[in-house]
Amino acid sequence: MVNDASDSDVTGSNDTHFVNHEVRPSRPSQNDTIKNLSQNADNSGPELPIPCPESNQGEDSIQFRGTGRSRRRRTDNDIERSNAGTGQNSFQPAYTRRRVGSPRPERTARTLSRDQVRAIARRKGLNVGVVNSVVSRFNKRLQHQRRVLKPQSVQQDVIIRLTSLYSRMLGHRQWRAAYSEIHKAKRGGHEVKNEAVIPKLNKNGLALLELVKEDCQGKFAEAWEALPRTGKAMHWQRLALWLLRNSPDLTLEFLLVTTKNSDKPNFSMVADCMAYLDEFHYNVLGTWQKGSYTYQSLVETCLDPNHWPILSLPQKGVRIYLLRASYDAVCSAFKMVCERRIEMTAQTVLCFMLRFTEFGDVDRALDALRYIPKLRQAGFSLFSQGVMRHCCKLLTLDSVQESNGARNFRILPQLLEMGVRPNRDMMNVVLANAFKTGDPQLGLDMLEFMKSQGHELDSYTYVTLLGDAVAREDRTRFGELMHEVEQKYNWKIHRYLASKVFHAHYVFTAKHMESDANPIEVFYSMLKIYNELHDITPLKDLLIIPPNYQPPPGSGTSSPSLMALYIMIATYFRCQRRISIVHQVYTRFRTLVMEGHEVIAPLAETDHTYNEFLIAYRNDPRALRYCLQLVEDMLQRPLPVEFDAGRKRKIITHAKPTPRTWTILLSAFTWNRQTLAAEKVKELMAKQKVEFNQVTWNVIVNSFANAQDVAGTARSIKLMEENGFSIDAYTMKSFRYLRDPERLWIALDELDQKADAEAGLQSTVAPQNETSKARELLLDQGLRRLEAKARLKQ
Repeated sequence: MVNDASDSDVTGSNDTHFVNHEVRPSRPSQNDTIKNLSQNADNSGPELPIPCPESNQGEDSIQFRGTGRSRRRRTDNDIERSNAGTGQNSFQPAYTRRRVGSPRPERTARTLSRDQVRAIARRKGLNVGVVNSVVSRFNKRLQHQRRVLKPQSVQQDVIIRLTSLYSRMLGHRQWRAAYSEIHKAKRGGHEVKNEAVIPKLNKNGLALLELVKEDCQGKFAEAWEALPRTGKAMHWQRLALWLLRNSPDLTLEFLLVTTKNSDKPNFSMVADCMAYLDEFHYNVLGTWQKGSYTYQSLVETCLDPNHWPILSLPQKGVRIYLLRASYDAVCSAFKMVCERRIEMTAQTVLCFMLRFTEFGDVDRALDALRYIPKLRQAGFSLFSQGVMRHCCKLLTLDSVQESNGARNFRILPQLLEMGVRPNRDMMNVVLANAFKTGDPQLGLDMLEFMKSQGHELDSYTYVTLLGDAVAREDRTRFGELMHEVEQKYNWKIHRYLASKVFHAHYVFTAKHMESDANPIEVFYSMLKIYNELHDITPLKDLLIIPPNYQPPPGSGTSSPSLMALYIMIATYFRCQRRISIVHQVYTRFRTLVMEGHEVIAPLAETDHTYNEFLIAYRNDPRALRYCLQLVEDMLQRPLPVEFDAGRKRKIITHAKPTPRTWTILLSAFTWNRQTLAAEKVKELMAKQKVEFNQVTWNVIVNSFANAQDVAGTARSIKLMEENGFSIDAYTMKSFRYLRDPERLWIALDELDQKADAEAGLQSTVAPQNETSKARELLLDQGLRRLEAKARLKQ
């Protein structure tokens, strides 16, 4: 049971992820970056408090009991008067300024009177019968925290307490005992041991329960609205506890109805309910939908920040809200927390930082990080592991920007300015970002700086260095690094190193297979490395490996990663090109996905595997209809599948066609000279609002060049340039298909002379024989089905 800010779990991932962000291959200012890192690496002085973007505590005041005036700061005249006759120098203040980092001085919290709270209740038309208990609990919490609140914040907190169903401690104690009992039983997988602490439904409560089951948002909502406050308080806990134990889906509707009411259940209790559902039933309820409400919108409604208490805010409930809410909702919550000075712990602040990082909002993530020093929470300095992990994740978004004529990283300098001292994990991310700039020398300079600062290279460092060597296809550099790795690690048992080595072997042998290479030898060389790392069973399930194949003794037994499976599928299709076998593997893949195969099914959640099937299909004009069927499959809705006994139910969501998927589909028709079908695909891409990239435009240019349509080729080139793309090496290759390339340049000159050039693309239909006409009919039927499916997804 989490009822206040005392929980200590840190929200966020412990892993550092490397995210690709393209930047111009121009070199940042190395001297400035490394100089800042050097200055910060030796900084071991006290951490300065970061100012919080809030109102000054002393600017606003409120009338408190026992005072006849508002609280104000002492002026110099006050100090001189207090020093008169004491023998102190009138220019020497009678107090000392608190040193940075020293404990805050004790201060007496000012309390609210019953008359003040009663006045607020009457002004808002609220129940005055609970004023005494509200005043008592508010003042106790205020004195405990010794906080100074703005008048608006005080009034908001009081209103929230006045509109809550349970204002006395008895109701809270009863809820804590009952909720704790069912939570422990659920987590431990056993029956409730003490049923006596769980309140039972009476006759009227059972009648309300039947209404919940029959029509929660209709008949029950009307009956609940008609109940007096005392009746709601009597039944809410009993109904909530019964529904949590017996009907999680109805619990969502019940919470939705009761939190919309003017007399709301206490936020701490609603937060407990959502925590229970999120922890034990999210795999099922994550796709819940009722009318216009989804699970996400329901969380945003039931845990609305407008009803967050200023004092005694259950932090775990806030973090559930942040982890499930949309970007706009999280931004609004962060703004409200700042304005109202709502109580937060460092864990909750880090959750804000994590979500803004996931949303790609760098500025707000940095604003959240600036709160950490201000909180002065033990174990959460800027140098603590939890904070540093979040800084690592934020740095994965770093990019190069130009300022005052110099190019430098965007995020790293701001972290250094805050006083963050990079450790090895952070330097690994900085190193990866340096290589992403496209300047290998900058990466090598960062590597030398890491060594000079005494940072020993770890496995993640080598993953970055190996990745750079593979990206540049530098086999010599890769071999040198592998020699170092093998001296330090057994890379076969290290997950990330093994994945990188396996991917490198794929790039150097299968992906760019040499013309004189033997495809069978290439495949079995990849299979040899796979056998050393992973279990062979998933490949047998996919029919890539015969069922009677026996791996060599001592082969790996670990479950393969999605990357390893994808690489083996891609290798298999590059080493054998029979369409019948490709289609056999795809049919088997679809069957395993529908059945919820624990290892194979997650491959459907990204577009990579589907794209490999498309690439294999496009090599044969007879398989073009399979291409259309594959894209239809990608447009399917999420498939609820249930794993074997002991496994949680998991929702497999098909990856929707990405711009790369649509481009491959378009290329399949253009390469096989199905011009009309290619035009239809382009129309579908426009309806789906797919943005054309450089590859897409090259495919379009290639299609017109293949069809010997010089005018269409010229128009497509002009449209490509108008959309911000220029002719590259791949575009130039398409011109080789033209029988008369000189006509293309003449057509381009004519278009340049016409200010009102047509924007649409026209095409010329190539002659067709009887076989191609029959195939065209099948393709047209497939395109019609695909268009209908795409229209449903809009």
